[in-house]
Amino acid sequence: MKYNKMQDILLELKNHRYNVFNLNDAAKLMNKSNKYTSKLLNSNKHIKKIENGKYYIDEGTGIDLYQIASNIVYPSYISLFSAFEFYSITEQTIKKYSVVTPIRHRDIVIDNNIIEFNFIKKERFFGYTRNNNIYIAAVEKAIIDSLYFQSPELSYVVEAFNRAIDLDIIDLNKLIEYTRKMNSKILERKVDSMIHDYNNRDDKND
Repeated sequence: MKYNKMQDILLELKNHRYNVFNLNDAAKLMNKSNKYTSKLLNSNKHIKKIENGKYYIDEGTGIDLYQIASNIVYPSYISLFSAFEFYSITEQTIKKYSVVTPIRHRDIVIDNNIIEFNFIKKERFFGYTRNNNIYIAAVEKAIIDSLYFQSPELSYVVEAFNRAIDLDIIDLNKLIEYTRKMNSKILERKVDSMIHDYNNRDDKND
């Protein structure tokens, strides 16, 4: 189907949940050249440019930075402190959106929000899911990634880990399985220590 009007393009992109899209996506919908489509996109107030050839839709009703951040690079997913906030296992307010990806990419800024890209080897890129077009680490993998990248600092990771257990949203067997899959003895020791410390908490034993 051929779309000529910009509002039709926006609607079709949204119908396909392409709040983040590239120039080729729009050009194919319009059956127009990339050059022509680029001019239309750059002149529309609801289309914001992320980087060369990549855009997001902003209709003035608020943007979902989790969705935008996790769809800039493929494959990738949200993790670290950003995932902690997503799962409500931290009381801290995030200052940047952390993305994990096996593709190297520079950090970018959208509406004064920093989106950082953390490179990880392909064999350690796993443990994530798609949630309303947001690619997000499982709670277990967010904990492990945070220990692996040493971000945020350990006390915040422990806090998030303890809260995840209290909220019953973490599977310790999966946590251990994922840790072993990372193939790091250091990570295994850190996870074993967190589990041990949780099991011996004073408030837990009261």
